[in-house]
Amino acid sequence: MAKEKTTVNPKDEKISDIIPNSEKVAYGVGALMDGGGVALMSCVMVKYMTNLGIAMGVASTIFMIAKLWDAITDPLMGFITDNTRSKHGRRKPYLFWGGISLLFAIFLLFAPIREWGMGVGGAIAYIIVFYLVWNTCSTVTQVPYCSLASDISPNHNERNWANTFKLVFSAASAGLSYVIPLFLLEATQPSADGTPAALTMTQFWLIISTVFGVLFGGGLVISGIFVKERINPDMDAPVEKFNLKRFLESYAIPFRNKSFRWHITMYATAFMCADMISALAVYYATDVWAGKYLDLGFMELKFSSMLIVAPLMVMAVVAFPIVRTLMVKKDKQFAFRVGLPFYIIGGIMLAIMDPSWTPPIVVPIVAAIMGLGFGGAQMMPWIIFPDTVDVAEMATGERPTGTYSGIMTLIRKVAGALGVGMVGWVIDACGYQEAKEGVTEYIPQTPEALLAIKLVLGISVAVFITIAFIASFRYKVNDKKLDRARYFIDKVKEEGVDSLTEEEKAERNALIKELYGKVKEEGVEPVVEEVILEEVAAEDAE
Repeated sequence: MAKEKTTVNPKDEKISDIIPNSEKVAYGVGALMDGGGVALMSCVMVKYMTNLGIAMGVASTIFMIAKLWDAITDPLMGFITDNTRSKHGRRKPYLFWGGISLLFAIFLLFAPIREWGMGVGGAIAYIIVFYLVWNTCSTVTQVPYCSLASDISPNHNERNWANTFKLVFSAASAGLSYVIPLFLLEATQPSADGTPAALTMTQFWLIISTVFGVLFGGGLVISGIFVKERINPDMDAPVEKFNLKRFLESYAIPFRNKSFRWHITMYATAFMCADMISALAVYYATDVWAGKYLDLGFMELKFSSMLIVAPLMVMAVVAFPIVRTLMVKKDKQFAFRVGLPFYIIGGIMLAIMDPSWTPPIVVPIVAAIMGLGFGGAQMMPWIIFPDTVDVAEMATGERPTGTYSGIMTLIRKVAGALGVGMVGWVIDACGYQEAKEGVTEYIPQTPEALLAIKLVLGISVAVFITIAFIASFRYKVNDKKLDRARYFIDKVKEEGVDSLTEEEKAERNALIKELYGKVKEEGVEPVVEEVILEEVAAEDAE
């Protein structure tokens, strides 16, 4: 990537590093899409397609195709936003205009095409096209927004606070985006006790598109207007011309960073598991627990996915202040992993429990137990992300935030696609029966399909959360090391590497080797960026 000289504005760094609370809120509001957009699609998209009569295996494949499209668009958007030079910043214009585009994209995606007379084949083609449109609009906003996690301030304490605001809004939006769409989607289908559908697909479309289009798009527009980028490129720095070879090589750049590799392992496995749970929740509730009611003494509630997702999300939010306290008193890795055993135990219990012998009240209790681990798993990766960019800047002299966030959002989406795809393919292979045209009664599932739903749920939690737990021990960045990294970044940037004493050079080299990887004698890793810069210089000379 082109070498990027960063500056901190205004000149008084100590003052400029501080992020006002009002701006932290504006930044956090942008996360309504960050947390809610993924949650919405993960929890309802496959079920929505099967309700349209699309086979589950086909629905899962469509979901994966749309996500794999991000393998192209996410890194490309990282390149675009890193090379944007505007008076409004590198990231903010895309939040504003991309936020507006999301409102139109969600109305198109959930249009009630089957009620308008379109057949299953036409519905498949329509969903593919407009799911790709939605994902593209999402990429245009999410890669720049995720880059702000690092660019909002060079001070890691201020970034931590800003990203805590972000994660509170993200978790709240994810909760709403799990509970409300699942509740509405279940209302469009007849239940096992003979209750007819309460909503038409047209009503579902209008509610979902209006509420979440405004929520997601409006939040990003607010962030695009009110958030400042305190780490910006020199406006006179050259803009890199797009080169396909260099673009493909850029995929590897973040993975040369040892800290990023372990961080992305923590992130991808934890969020992949969350996507699989969200996709399974509606099937677990409406099929495994079909026809069951939760007796609260003063009222009975028909069993629904809300009884799983709501307690899980509520406890995740309750865990946030606990997780943040542990992060301050211990470190980010400890805060990430401390609740994961609860997550694993809860997932296994949901898989083991059976309606024939388990009181329904146990299910929301177990989901709440899972939430204790879910909170840390959702919160910490985005607080950790800017630290990996600091490590890269210390090691290479560059700060390719867009490249890093593009790869991070790509890995998150691909992991989610694989997870949700596995859910659909396994359950479909075990005989799951999707909605049939003209059938208005509930379709009972085979024992094999019900067992598959439970096993996929339990195994996914046990395997992926265990991987995340192990990876957290291999991630070595802490606040003390970050303070030293920031010192070396600023001193080398202002005075050059020769300004360091021999002791400082040795300390810097050791820190780079521990957190980034191999170092040259002067302390800078010979990575892909250097080769790219040489190619750029040669092309310019020609």
